[in-house]
Amino acid sequence: MLIHLKGCYGILGEVISDSKEHRLQFSVPLEDKPEVIVDIIPDEKSIESFHQFEVTKKMWAVLQTDICDAKDLPEELQTELSEMRSNILQATRKVLNLIKYCLNQKDIDEKLFGTKGTYWSIDKVKWKLVPSTLYGILYIQNFVSLNENTAKAIQEYLEGDQEPFFSLRHLHKAKKEDNPRYKWIDATIAAELAIKEFLIRLKPDIKTLLLEVPSPPLHKLYGSVLESFTKQRSPKLKELQKGAEIRNKLLHKPKVGNVDAEEANKYVQDVEIAIYHLLTLLYPKDPIMKTFYKPRAVLT
Repeated sequence: MLIHLKGCYGILGEVISDSKEHRLQFSVPLEDKPEVIVDIIPDEKSIESFHQFEVTKKMWAVLQTDICDAKDLPEELQTELSEMRSNILQATRKVLNLIKYCLNQKDIDEKLFGTKGTYWSIDKVKWKLVPSTLYGILYIQNFVSLNENTAKAIQEYLEGDQEPFFSLRHLHKAKKEDNPRYKWIDATIAAELAIKEFLIRLKPDIKTLLLEVPSPPLHKLYGSVLESFTKQRSPKLKELQKGAEIRNKLLHKPKVGNVDAEEANKYVQDVEIAIYHLLTLLYPKDPIMKTFYKPRAVLT
């Protein structure tokens, strides 16, 4: 069954336009598939994109039920729903990406747009919402309040001339970053700096070696190198190895697509756990450091 799809999106930031037309229309060709028509509406900071899609009989039956939440549907139908949204979403991103960078429109946010919903229709007059899986990205903000007890700890840091890891700046930047791509890169930088800072504080005599000689891969630093000094490997060794590989692709392969927001948040938490594990090894009697290195700090 051939149906019409309409994706509705909100432009993040602002498109600077002096067009007399209310809508600016673009046609995005797809190989062996119908084109996607993308309408940019600058005054409303919105986008409407249109596409045709051939749904299976099973999907057609689902659409007739007016179901909105697809979480209980079989995996094959969830995959088809993802395909229904994929072409129209990617075409929209392609158009706005060209506008932002080819026209040097810096006021358009790096994330480009937010999704308002995808709709389907038979006649392009009456539109119904395409079912989707409703989920939320949970990020546990683990912190310690400033009070009389923690003030004493800060005073002890001052008296002991103890500085926080510089890498924590990049970790906090990653937490605050909205764009998953940059979030991932900053988190990896934090992990790379943290292990070096740890080793330098643990063994000051190897500082020159660490800073002047090319470093081993991140998984070796948090694995065999860390183990040789502390008899422990990082609890997030596999995640750090995968994270470094993805970061390298993001930096060195321009065609690599966007990072999933949920996955990026999970990775930031893995890096946080890895860094505070180092700090508990460095300062085993520090109660504040132990607060952050707990299994409950992971994404649930």
